[in-house]
Amino acid sequence: MDGETRTYLAGSPSGALQRRTAIIALGALEVLVRITHSGVCGTDVHDRTASCGLGHEGVGVVHRVGSEVTAVQVGQRACGSCPECIAGYRQYCHKSVGQKYGAEEHGTFCDYAVRHQDFVNPIPDGLPSNFAAPLVCAGITVYEALRAADVTASDRVGVVGLGGLGHFAVLYAKAMGCAVSVFSASDTKRADALAMGASAFHVLNTTTTAGAAGTPPPLALDVSSKVDVLLLCGGAVTDFGVLLPLLARRARVVPVVIQTKDITVPYMPFILPGMKIIFSLGATRQNEQDALKFAARHNIRPWIQEYPMSEEGLTEAFVRLADGTMRYRAVLSKELGNAFSA
Repeated sequence: MDGETRTYLAGSPSGALQRRTAIIALGALEVLVRITHSGVCGTDVHDRTASCGLGHEGVGVVHRVGSEVTAVQVGQRACGSCPECIAGYRQYCHKSVGQKYGAEEHGTFCDYAVRHQDFVNPIPDGLPSNFAAPLVCAGITVYEALRAADVTASDRVGVVGLGGLGHFAVLYAKAMGCAVSVFSASDTKRADALAMGASAFHVLNTTTTAGAAGTPPPLALDVSSKVDVLLLCGGAVTDFGVLLPLLARRARVVPVVIQTKDITVPYMPFILPGMKIIFSLGATRQNEQDALKFAARHNIRPWIQEYPMSEEGLTEAFVRLADGTMRYRAVLSKELGNAFSA
């Protein structure tokens, strides 16, 4: 298909979705994937007003490979020189090549996607493509965070925020054998959290300064209920003092959600109990593949809402993301409607 045209959806300064075309030129180490499903991420909401292709949670079937590709084969289902890259931590590349995209800017809401073989992962048998799609961003990000915190089955894992990321944290931590406590801003998602496998649910206000006048008293947990690992998956936690009542001694706190506001950390209260704050971004390629294999082996199935692979489907998904009614990840599927030729 060298020299042929592909079609994809892109953002624009006004936020209107645009259908664009590009000429495919398959390099020796590149893979042409016929996209069948693509998750919709919060990042896509931000990129909607940029002039780039949208989507990075693509899953499809390998249609063609370059002459030097060895990592995948035609017909296989797949998803998308500095010291960091050599060590396997390409998400921290100083050139900021990208975690899923390589040098590709056309997204995964499309007919075909071209990726370097290093950004293409085989999908394990037993993991349906519609469930795999949101795993290749949100799922692997949470898996990497759990691995960074050295989670073991004896740990109690706390999850702040039950959204797209948080629900993956519950599913993965539960499958790893951990007790899971969910902390949310309201009681509305209690039933969902328990259905996902959480053993405890607490309402927690993370938006105010610890001890500020007029704020509710901090959530009090007994020693046996305090968490060993706390993943921050939602909301803007700017004062880590509000987290102290939740944490066991030597607890590890991992911010997972991206936020633009700086944080304040009470210095001695974190040092004296030997607590750690671990920052994590994306995933190594090994952990990307391990996260997919783990999901297949433990039958992890994200809670998804599916829409047609079209401008209308993506617009509807954006509306649900914006008003907070998405439960819990959106997936565009060509099985429900296909605005593209492939």
